[in-house]
Amino acid sequence: MVRGDVTFSDWQPDPRPWHNRARTAQAAPGFWATPSTPAAVAAAIAQAAEQGLRVRPVGAGTALSPLAAGQEVMLSVAALRGVQALDRDTGTVTVWAGTPLGELSAALDSHGLALEGLGGHAAQTVGGAVSTGVHGSGLGSSRLAASVTELVLIDAQGSAHTLRPGDAYFGAAALSLGALGVLTSLTLRVRPAARLRLDPRAVSWGELMALGPEYAQAAPLVSLTWRPDQDDAEAVLLRRAWPTEAESGGDRPATGAGLVDGAARALADLGGQFSALPAPVRGLLEGRTRSEGLLAPQHALLASSEALREMEYAVPLAALTTTLRDLRSALARASAAGTALQLPVGVRFVAADDLLLGTPVGEGQAVLTLAAPLQLPPEVTGPHFREAEGVFRAHGGRPAWGRLHGLGETELAALYTGWADFRAARDYFDLQRRFGSPYLRRVLGE
Repeated sequence: MVRGDVTFSDWQPDPRPWHNRARTAQAAPGFWATPSTPAAVAAAIAQAAEQGLRVRPVGAGTALSPLAAGQEVMLSVAALRGVQALDRDTGTVTVWAGTPLGELSAALDSHGLALEGLGGHAAQTVGGAVSTGVHGSGLGSSRLAASVTELVLIDAQGSAHTLRPGDAYFGAAALSLGALGVLTSLTLRVRPAARLRLDPRAVSWGELMALGPEYAQAAPLVSLTWRPDQDDAEAVLLRRAWPTEAESGGDRPATGAGLVDGAARALADLGGQFSALPAPVRGLLEGRTRSEGLLAPQHALLASSEALREMEYAVPLAALTTTLRDLRSALARASAAGTALQLPVGVRFVAADDLLLGTPVGEGQAVLTLAAPLQLPPEVTGPHFREAEGVFRAHGGRPAWGRLHGLGETELAALYTGWADFRAARDYFDLQRRFGSPYLRRVLGE
């Protein structure tokens, strides 16, 4: 079959199994579509519509939740890859949606530029990172989706829409969970590249309880990790060193890597269980033990190691210390009632934005992540995750869209003031729920 310049001779039933990188989600779709141009994406969606089939777009499969899992057609954007244009005058880069974050970041760095709000996995596609609300850490760091200045979305009928901030439905399309259509290209703001100076330090439980929210102001990028079985936490403050500062050597310690050796080696020693730090920061710190250079590029924070089973919630910044206190008690109860586990809790921060499913406008939020190695079966870690989720919800937490959580449409609708507006955008682009799935029915409703 041929539609315009697109041939569907290879678009055949292909029930080969799919799973995400962490194997926490599986699917066996009846069809696979692998378009390599926007026209082919539009034609594939139109073809699915004619046959009454539902389509789920999929990137690199880094989300832990079954967001991408489709039962009928899964459409991979992996062939839509690479930089289309770099505009220094406007400070933007236009990129195909299937481009891996690590690849894009390295390309920008070679031009002395970097993305805003970078976070996630090096293999994650730009479209996937934007659509699931990926973010870095620090109140000066918003979600990657908040840096989008233009996007192209193919809707449920195969029609292309170019949207910019201020346009109707842009706030929904920029963080859409793949529920409105398929992103084919995005234009994002960039800024001058910097190198990151690491400043790890031990933090006592008492200090954490007294000053918790203030750590959000301690540096441009902040990660704080705490193990419930220990009185100390590990704070990693990441400060930007701009090119002139880096070249002068002013950010380099007199003793080379001495500043981070002890902390990094101690964290590396925990690697057999899994590090107390989130994977991106852990990888950067462990790498520091093998290098005398103190400065590292921003994209070194992108995770590249195997995934963990993670639950992540964002709570109001002012609720950080009470949430941690209650979480400590809840995890102790779970260990006493079942298998004793000491799972690390990572704390990051995210700036406010105006995305309908993003971070509410205001002071920003603290993002807490409970992590467990995949080798531990869900029935062992389940009680700990359920106890933690109860605490997060009690403090007004919102779950990360790409992580594991137990909320449904009713609970989520109560958390987002823009829920009705997002539903209106979904009705506009996909009234028939062509991009729906059992998981989306659970979290978004029909």
